[in-house]
Amino acid sequence: MIRILFYIAFFLPNIVLSQYLFNNDSSKVFYKGFTNTYNCDKGTPLCFDGTLKITTSDKENQYYVEVLDSVSRDKGKLNIAKYLNHPDGFTEKVFIDKFSFSIKTLPETTIFIGNSSTNEKINKKELDLKVGLFAPFPITNFLIKEYTIIANKKALIIKSSRTTQQAVDFIQSLKTGTNIKIEVVYIDALDKQRRVQGVFSL
Repeated sequence: MIRILFYIAFFLPNIVLSQYLFNNDSSKVFYKGFTNTYNCDKGTPLCFDGTLKITTSDKENQYYVEVLDSVSRDKGKLNIAKYLNHPDGFTEKVFIDKFSFSIKTLPETTIFIGNSSTNEKINKKELDLKVGLFAPFPITNFLIKEYTIIANKKALIIKSSRTTQQAVDFIQSLKTGTNIKIEVVYIDALDKQRRVQGVFSL
């Protein structure tokens, strides 16, 4: 009997966590202005309180969740349903769970060049470009589509997800102390296009 209780106590938390993952975490938080990922092993997530838009992904049991722009409250409710197919062809929707989640604003999105972020000095030898968050969570996986480098009244538009040789040559040709403005167009998991800009110095 003791062994059975130990088994339940040890393994049940892991089972619960695997059933619902919010951006690969059990925190029950969805972020505004962001395409959240939601994993649900038990059934299908449904939202009836007007807070979320839920889209299926190409991965089993994974969904994309967006907090609607009109939402101002910091809580919402999620229903989990299962669809049962009867022998006569009738499909029955059965609700198997319901719980609340928190709504938070996404931490600031910023541009990183090498190890430097917006308003910092960059190293000409470390020019890898990416878009992410100051906060370590959630993981964003944003994909850069194009970016514009502006310095000394010149603008260079690069349609690439990486720092090209053309961009490297342009930056390395600038004098120490020059301010550089970077404007980046990037997309999220649902291919929604977003923009961010920042200023760096050499």
